[in-house]
Amino acid sequence: MRRDFAEKKVKRWRHLVVAVGMVPALLIYLGLVMQIADYVTDIHIILDFLFYALAGLAWIPLAGKVVGWLAAHESR
Repeated sequence: MRRDFAEKKVKRWRHLVVAVGMVPALLIYLGLVMQIADYVTDIHIILDFLFYALAGLAWIPLAGKVVGWLAAHESR
């Protein structure tokens, strides 16, 4: 009984860490992308499109790994 309670408490902390950590990480990523965009954009329209498409999708695999980690520990 006591062990189940401790495991549930750890799961709550994981959720909190992911929720609190993901937002600042994405904000930092957005800041970096905006800084890089100042140098890359307005050279050619195709380069603009490719940059924004790549920057818009680049964060998804890392976020997917974090969510996958959370889900893997949640299922135990």
